[in-house]
Amino acid sequence: MKDGMRFVDCDMHVMEPADIFDRYLDPKFKDRVISAPGRAGGASVVIDGFSRSGDDDLQQYRKRSKNVSSNQRQPLSGSRSAPYLGFAIERNYDPVAQVMGMEMEGVDIAVLFPTMGLGLIARNGMDPLLSNALCQAYNNWIADFCSYSPDRLKFAAMLPFHDVTLACRELRRCVTELGAVGSFMRPNLVNGRFWHSNYWEPLYSLHEELNVTWGFHEGTGAWYSNMNTLYGENRFYRHVASHWIEMQQALVAMIIGGVFEFHPNLRVGFLEAQNSWAPGLLSRIEWDYPQYLDTHAPYLSLTPKEYFRRNCWAAVEGSEPEIEATASLIGADRMCISTDYPHFDSNFPNVSNNLVQGVSRETAAAILYGGATLYNFSEADFAKADEARQVQEAATAR
Repeated sequence: MKDGMRFVDCDMHVMEPADIFDRYLDPKFKDRVISAPGRAGGASVVIDGFSRSGDDDLQQYRKRSKNVSSNQRQPLSGSRSAPYLGFAIERNYDPVAQVMGMEMEGVDIAVLFPTMGLGLIARNGMDPLLSNALCQAYNNWIADFCSYSPDRLKFAAMLPFHDVTLACRELRRCVTELGAVGSFMRPNLVNGRFWHSNYWEPLYSLHEELNVTWGFHEGTGAWYSNMNTLYGENRFYRHVASHWIEMQQALVAMIIGGVFEFHPNLRVGFLEAQNSWAPGLLSRIEWDYPQYLDTHAPYLSLTPKEYFRRNCWAAVEGSEPEIEATASLIGADRMCISTDYPHFDSNFPNVSNNLVQGVSRETAAAILYGGATLYNFSEADFAKADEARQVQEAATAR
């Protein structure tokens, strides 16, 4: 708990080990995947001779502040979380460190997302069978990771979106056999198909059938992201633009394209993009709604804001000055909070402190609890989490 309030971290991250695919990848695909330790822990992966992201190769116009050779990456200027991560680095970001980080923030239950895995299969035209094998390897690894404390550590499954049938099969496996509480997709266009395409209908329906959450989670450097084309080599430019603009386009597709109309029980989280963009976008859609409803979207039966209130949650990261104002427009109960541990731009271990200090207690309680409604956690889930914490505390005290 955080100051007596239930806290679900809707988007906490792991650092995948460098040998993840040596241990977990189907042997038939191992000659196509090379992994090694990354620059800041975790893994760096080359697939079919292709780097997992575009960050390393988009340097031609960088305005360098120091003398760095052309084949080196200019480092980021700073990290908010780095001074506090010694305990995790010492333990190589293992599950024990994950729970230690949760205790530092007051998290009851955390839903885990990858780091390297956000960009692992983020390109068009990828071999669907290889995409599926990589997803299966990650999902098997993260399930083992969560087994350290399964009542407190949950995970969102990585799906091979290069083939919707394979994605459905992997989602069902992850939920029914491994305990996944949802899936995640990047909001980007995939193989020429956006999220209002009928192509995705089976996957939407399966999320409803299994009663699990669909999470949109953007990153930076995906080869298929329009942000690479629009904003080129400047990672600062792309990081700012991708997290908001790609999310906005996904929400437009889900509402205007009728996904929420035809899948009324679909729960969707818009994660790690803050959320002050949401009220303005909803107002913009509603501005055009009367003019276009009959001619371009006659299938819609609710207003855009009603769809959002029924189907959507949007995450904050605790310190945004607009949180209270945004809550007044979309509802604090449609918000959740991500610590983003252990990433460089996270405010860990002060994410929850910043939230509690910046808004009313009523608003803070609703936002801290928001991840529970997004992922459909009940009081029984919190009771199990409490028991797991007590067992861990007793073991530590011995």
